[in-house]
Amino acid sequence: MHIPSERVHGEMTSEAASLWIVPANEGKEIAVLIKAPTASIKALIEGCNSEIILGIKDQYLCSGIRIHDTPDSPLLISGAVRHAEEHQSINRLLQERKSPIFLFNEMDVCLAWSNVSINETHASEAINLLEGAPDLYTGKFDQSCSFSLDCFCYSTDKTQTYPNAVEIPTISIGVNVEPWRINNNTFIGIRESHSVLIDERNEGEIFERAIWASLESVFPLTLHKSPQVKIGEKEREFTDVLAYHKYGSFLIEAKDLSVLQSGFDRSLERRVKGVQKQAKKAIGQLVGSYNALKRGEKICDANGNELDVERNNPPHCIILITELIHSGDWSQIENELLNAISETGAFFHLLDFRELISILKGSFGNSELLDYNLMERCKAFIKCKSVHIRSQVAPNK
Repeated sequence: MHIPSERVHGEMTSEAASLWIVPANEGKEIAVLIKAPTASIKALIEGCNSEIILGIKDQYLCSGIRIHDTPDSPLLISGAVRHAEEHQSINRLLQERKSPIFLFNEMDVCLAWSNVSINETHASEAINLLEGAPDLYTGKFDQSCSFSLDCFCYSTDKTQTYPNAVEIPTISIGVNVEPWRINNNTFIGIRESHSVLIDERNEGEIFERAIWASLESVFPLTLHKSPQVKIGEKEREFTDVLAYHKYGSFLIEAKDLSVLQSGFDRSLERRVKGVQKQAKKAIGQLVGSYNALKRGEKICDANGNELDVERNNPPHCIILITELIHSGDWSQIENELLNAISETGAFFHLLDFRELISILKGSFGNSELLDYNLMERCKAFIKCKSVHIRSQVAPNK
C-alpha cells in the first residue's frame, strides 16, 4: 500500500485523472501512481496494454500513460512534470526499470497494486532524450507549461487539435505488469457497511456500493441501498440508492459499464450505444420511482422499516453511469431528460461517477449545498441542452 504525500494527495483530489512517478518509503523506492476512471482501471487489471509516454518542449517535461481500454480510442492521461522529486523519480525509473504501481479511482481510493517493469530499449531512448534537454522546469503550472502540455498531447494523438500546438519529441515506453493485487476497501457507515473489490464479476453491485460509499458521509442517517416500495400487495426495488434530507430527496439509478464481463475490445461506437441504452432505461425507471414517491407509496429500507422520505419538494432523479463518453449523438437522451423534467417537475440528471465526485467535493459534505449545486447544474443543462457538462471546484482564495 502507498499513502501519497500531502502534495500528491492535494493534486489527486483536484485532478480528474493523472500520473505521478514519485519517491516512496522515505526515498528508498519510487512508486508509479495512476488515477483513472473506474472502467479504465478494470481494463488494466484485465490485462489491456498500456505504455508510459515522455515528451519535452524546451525545458518543460511532460508525462502520460496511454491505456488501450478501447481499441479505436485509447485513453491518454497526461500532465506536466513540475517538481524536482518527480524529475528525479522518472530518471530513477528509467535507470532501475522497475517500480511498484498503484491504481486510484475517482474517489482517490487505491483499488489495486502490482509491480511494473519497463522496456529496456525504450528506457535507454528516454534517458538519451532527457540528457539532451536543458535544466528541466520546476514551478507553477503557468501559460508556457500549459502550452507545452498541449504540444505533448498533440504529438501523441494527431486526431486532436490544440491552438498553435507543434510536434515535440516523445518516447513511448512499453510496460510489463505482474498480476494485480486487489485491495479490499470496506466503507463503514452508521447502520451498514459495504466492501468494494474492483475485480468482482458483479460489476453493477460493486458500482452501487461505491456510490453508497461516496454519499455515506453526506447522508449518515438517511442513505439507503436498494430500498423497497410497496404498491398494493407487491414489493419491488424503489431505486438503487436513495438519500434524503429535510429539503429534498435523491433517487439514483446506477448503470455500470461492464468491462470484466464484456471485455475491453468493443469499439467506441458500441460502447456509446451501450451506455445510451442503459441511460434510456434508467430514465423510465426514475419516472416510475418519482410517480410512486408522489403517490405516497410506502417506501422501506432493505430490512422492511418504513422510511420518512421527503416528498414535498421536487426530488433529484439521477442516472449515474460509470463513464460519460463524449463521442456520438446524445440528442435523443437529452430530449428524454428534458421531457422527464417537463412532465414531472423533478430535477433529472445524467452524471458519471467522476462528475458525482466532483460535485460532492464542491459541496464539502453538506447535503443542502449538494442539493443547491445539483439544482444549478440542472438549470445549466436546460439552458445548453447538452449532457456534456463538467463541474469544477472553484479555486480556494
